[in-house]
Amino acid sequence: MAGAGSKQDRAQQKALEKQKQKIAEDKTFGLKNKNKSKSVQKFIKSVQQQVTGKQTSNDKLLTEQNKAKAEKQKLSQQQTLLASLFKGTENIKHVVVDGNKPLYDPKQSRDDQKIDLYSDPRLQKSEDGDDMSTWDLNMLEKVVSEKHAGDSCTTDIICKHFLTAVETKKYGWFWTCPNGGDKCKYRHCLPPGFVLKSDVPKEVEDEDETLEERIERQVLSWAPHVTSVQRAELPPGGEMVTAESLARWRASREQGRLDELNETMQKGGQVHLTGKDLFTFNPSLFMDDDSAAADLDYEDEEDIDAIIRANEAAITTGNVLPNGEQYRRGEDELDTVDISNLSI
Repeated sequence: MAGAGSKQDRAQQKALEKQKQKIAEDKTFGLKNKNKSKSVQKFIKSVQQQVTGKQTSNDKLLTEQNKAKAEKQKLSQQQTLLASLFKGTENIKHVVVDGNKPLYDPKQSRDDQKIDLYSDPRLQKSEDGDDMSTWDLNMLEKVVSEKHAGDSCTTDIICKHFLTAVETKKYGWFWTCPNGGDKCKYRHCLPPGFVLKSDVPKEVEDEDETLEERIERQVLSWAPHVTSVQRAELPPGGEMVTAESLARWRASREQGRLDELNETMQKGGQVHLTGKDLFTFNPSLFMDDDSAAADLDYEDEEDIDAIIRANEAAITTGNVLPNGEQYRRGEDELDTVDISNLSI
């Protein structure tokens, strides 16, 4: 059976090869100069290779060469890109240009580029283009006096737009004042010793500290000016607010309210009292006596039998005739029973 299977496989393989060869011949049918032109032979070989799926040694070598060429071209492009990005900077960072000059410090360079909040940048501009960093104090005063010599209004007031920009972190080299730009008559610099609100350290509150202790500590911290100015404005006879003093104040206020209410009631005035006011004014109004009981206990039990007997007696009395005979009702007569004496 094994020999029969191998023969069948070989027959199928031969049939497949013939089919592939026929496909290649069909694709190259009608081509001129098959045996003379190299380009035509190259095309025929490529068609046969596509149909059969086999690569010759020359084709493998050509593929490897193309791959190596593509890798080399890619590496060359990367090197060219890096060179264009760092062009002109290869001798800047950490390179000693002169033996007496220190190395380049990027941090120091960033600090030098920061804008100075305590100097007006409009004063740093000069006609000859020199830098303010080379000026001394006398030169700075001279430039300031010349700058503001022809101004119609000189003031030391700080521009509110400048303060807002500094507080909101929007002030920089490219910031422009909304109040006319460089023509703004107000200062665009902070006075010496000025501290921004954002730079003021926030007070850390102690969780174990009570309200009274925090108030007292704040009063003591304000002592230099509170004692002289704010303490004088307070009414005399004041005391520190504590839990005991607050309780006394609330009790006195409640007692005053009750006294006023009592006085109004004694004068005969109409006062609309709530349940809480009545209970606060006289709690005895809402207390029962010792002998108090439910409403049902106050009602006497009614004798049903006595009511029935009384009704029967009234009916009997109403049916007695004047001569003492019982009145008997006929078929055509109406009932003349007197019900005025009936009790319900």
